[in-house]
Amino acid sequence: MTRILKITTFIAHLPLSVFSFFRERKNKLYVLHKSFCVISVIIAASLFIRLPQAQGAFMESIAIDPKAISLANTVTADPPGINSIHYNPAGLSLLGDGNYISLGAMPILLNKTSRFEKNPDFEEFHDFHGNVIHDPVAGQQGTAKGQMYIPLLDTTIDALVAPVFGVSHRSPGSKWTFAYSAYVPFGGGWKCDDDDPSHYGGKSVYLQHLIYAGPAVSYRVNNNLSIGAAFGLGQTAMGINTDFRAPNEMVNITKVLGDSTQGMSNPIFDLTIPMPLFGGGMGPYDRIGTVSMDLRDDFSPSFNLGVLWEPYDWITFGASYNSPIKANLSGKYDFQYSPEWQRMVAWSGSTAIMQIVSMIFDLPYQATANQTGSVTTDVEWPQLVNFGVKLKPFKRLALLADGHWANWSSVKENNIVFDQKIQLLQFAKFMGYTGGAYNLIMQRNLKDTLNWSAAIEYQALDWLTLRAGYENRTGSTVDEYYDLLYALPSMQYYGAGLGIKWNRIDIDLAIGYMVNKSYQLTSNTSVNMNSEQLGAGVNIPYRGLDYEQETSIIIGGLKATMPLEMMTGLLYSSLDLVTPSKWRSSATAKGLKAAEVKQPVDSSSKVVDNLRFEDKYYYTEDSE
Repeated sequence: MTRILKITTFIAHLPLSVFSFFRERKNKLYVLHKSFCVISVIIAASLFIRLPQAQGAFMESIAIDPKAISLANTVTADPPGINSIHYNPAGLSLLGDGNYISLGAMPILLNKTSRFEKNPDFEEFHDFHGNVIHDPVAGQQGTAKGQMYIPLLDTTIDALVAPVFGVSHRSPGSKWTFAYSAYVPFGGGWKCDDDDPSHYGGKSVYLQHLIYAGPAVSYRVNNNLSIGAAFGLGQTAMGINTDFRAPNEMVNITKVLGDSTQGMSNPIFDLTIPMPLFGGGMGPYDRIGTVSMDLRDDFSPSFNLGVLWEPYDWITFGASYNSPIKANLSGKYDFQYSPEWQRMVAWSGSTAIMQIVSMIFDLPYQATANQTGSVTTDVEWPQLVNFGVKLKPFKRLALLADGHWANWSSVKENNIVFDQKIQLLQFAKFMGYTGGAYNLIMQRNLKDTLNWSAAIEYQALDWLTLRAGYENRTGSTVDEYYDLLYALPSMQYYGAGLGIKWNRIDIDLAIGYMVNKSYQLTSNTSVNMNSEQLGAGVNIPYRGLDYEQETSIIIGGLKATMPLEMMTGLLYSSLDLVTPSKWRSSATAKGLKAAEVKQPVDSSSKVVDNLRFEDKYYYTEDSE
């Protein structure tokens, strides 16, 4: 009854308190308004500075927590609740005494539009009659949408949704806080239609790392200092489905010779080198085949470390370290070959002489529609280091800034190892490929990234907090190794959101927008995409084409954090509504209600406004 009276009194006095604040403190509000405007102008100006454009590999820390989304990942010095496990485990000390649970979801909408145009300086291929062979991809465009891998079900869905789940516990008065969370620190995936011109660079692809078991602990050394650590058990999953073609001189000449020798069959040729040559050959823009692979590593350990230090009431420093994650993936593959390819392989083994020659040069000579088997590869996710600072010049205003470093230079190449010789790779040696017949090697040579972000948080009302942030997500891939499988261009990341306190529940709402309106790659640039140098890479499907990409990602977020006892009470109430009375537990039958469960300590009233106890305020005196 006392608690109900306090809540009623608070609600009744809230409008009066707000009115008094604005009525009696006009001079202080003027100072606050002036400072707020200056800060807003500085942050707004920084959003429109033209930043150097690099390329990013599959993204880290895209959708882990709604509060982090709204602040554009500027949370190292102000970690977001239970999901501090990823951003800075020391932030768990900011949680209240008792048991808490966070639940939510973050839907993601991805659009990746690709455009291909013929480079005017490219010397085109010609057929047997001297006619120009036009690339059917030139002048085309298409849009890929997001997709993700679903563990347990071992399938993919044409959507991107990241879950929010975590629990925490601290005994009253204890310096130790324990927590558990599941989240996706790295990931990305997209899928395009069969008529999309980018299907030769990646018809369908996903690569993600899921932390399915993330226990963590933090220790409050004193009122000003906290440290924390987290351990992660994760699953790395990768899937690729793409078509192959090889627009180069070596492939084109097989078609020219095949066409020129049509109808030249005679008994001598039939016993030695049958006509037409190469079984008719393949055109430079003919589809060679399709490869699909699905690989997983269900046990990839990692750890995170963090520290929070508040030397004064108005400033907090944060630092965190996320260890590298090394995964050894294994799975299945399926190479499916086109009829033109099968005819060329069959020609290589059509006579005894041809078989001998093929064996000498280690070429396939038995045509097959597909090759299937087991495949392995290693994937390394980089170590991350984050630094952050939080300033509180006024009671209701917080300014945040972060620096993010990722050690992407540890990734030199992708080496996919098959359990048999792959026909496509056996022929690739004549185009300069040196990786061998068992290995599909794609050079990456990624570079380290150092990004910055800034954010602002304003408590407009006692129950409402406004947030906004910006991050420049420069990336790790240089133009020379850009492709459509793993790379994304640099992105500008804008975030905004709300924090709402309602009936002992903390609700975080967020929206993030990542965009690159035009990334351009001229012909003869990337060895993984459009180089004109023979043998520069194993897969160069867009030779002679200029490429332009427009990328946008919209991220939504909703998270509710509440005492665990409150959640169990809601579950009991829900069960009462759907469960027949004869099946209800004896406690329920006796009329025990969720409201009668002992109320936990409220984190907003007890500890810890940023490591300060309830009588220690987190702002400088007389600064409102």
